[in-house]
Amino acid sequence: MVFSNEQLSGLFANKVCKLRRRYKVRPYTSTIDSVIDPLRTCVTHLAKEPLSHRGKQKVRKINQYDRSLKILARLYPAMFLSLLIDPADRLEITVENPEINIPEKRGDYVWKVSDGEQEAYFIFEFQLRANQEALRRAYIKCALLHEGCNLPVIGVVLYLTKNSYQDKYEINFHGCKNQYFFETIKLWEYREEIEQGKRKELAPFLVLISDHPDENVLRREKELIMQVEDEKKRADLLSIALTMGLRYFPQNWIREYFKEEMTIMKTANIFQELIDEGIQKGIQQGIQQGIQQGIQQGIQQGIQQGIQQGIQQGARETAQESIIEILQTRFHLIPSGLAKLIRQIEDITILHGLLRKAVLVESLEKFEEIVRASFSG
Repeated sequence: MVFSNEQLSGLFANKVCKLRRRYKVRPYTSTIDSVIDPLRTCVTHLAKEPLSHRGKQKVRKINQYDRSLKILARLYPAMFLSLLIDPADRLEITVENPEINIPEKRGDYVWKVSDGEQEAYFIFEFQLRANQEALRRAYIKCALLHEGCNLPVIGVVLYLTKNSYQDKYEINFHGCKNQYFFETIKLWEYREEIEQGKRKELAPFLVLISDHPDENVLRREKELIMQVEDEKKRADLLSIALTMGLRYFPQNWIREYFKEEMTIMKTANIFQELIDEGIQKGIQQGIQQGIQQGIQQGIQQGIQQGIQQGIQQGARETAQESIIEILQTRFHLIPSGLAKLIRQIEDITILHGLLRKAVLVESLEKFEEIVRASFSG
């Protein structure tokens, strides 16, 4: 039996995810054996089959705009569900991202909701404009999750800008057709409520749904956000507002406009999420690289050496890119020379320290001094 690239990637992804959950493998563990041992069984099993040639996997880069929305959705699901269900209804919400049989078939965010008698899943997808391909993928996710859990699955598409929108995925053939309808949320319909302060947590989106996004809109966003009592939530919302503003305003201008709030933003969950996501991505990438290298070099020697090298290489590369990504999120323009210096650092302990400092440092100049000092130290 010969595995195709797609089949091999699927097998690796499923096996690794299951084994990591079963053995509770944590990022950057102090001993590599805790990663190697749970993987040995799966690698040995897969290695019994002949393998065809394999190409390099492409790493999909998530843009800051998309990342901000998904982080906000995970942190504050009740805010989005209140656009569909009366907030007075007592619902228990659990944030999940379940496997749906096929690798990478995941919703923007999946919430399990219970009213005490019945449970259901809500799959939210965020869209700037109508996109039939996005609706097709959402339809498949809903169907797969429903098949896997045998619970009601409600697909929701939240449209963020006043472009065309669609509420159904349709399949046609010679006059015959099937239709799958989604719940749709048109965020611009809530503009007045947001401006009046009834939905302050949605204030960062005003710039997207206003007819004329200008400085007055940003000023109103800041006024509403600063009225939020929870300091952590206020920091998150300011970070999202800055990211949304970059869609319409020059980087230097938006950076100066939010200059006074930068200190508050340093405590935002979004920066910690960037670090955590980078770490998780690094361990997954490293494990897969290690497994492939281990199979190629031979089970006995390759498992340990391949996984070890793969994890270390994946961790280094991801930590480097996460540092650069955080600096770009905070300061927007990062000199190419500084990025080159960061990518030259191979000591993972130093990179860990720089990740945290990237969130807290006052300026790019100060951070460059810290980076250069790490070479001499």
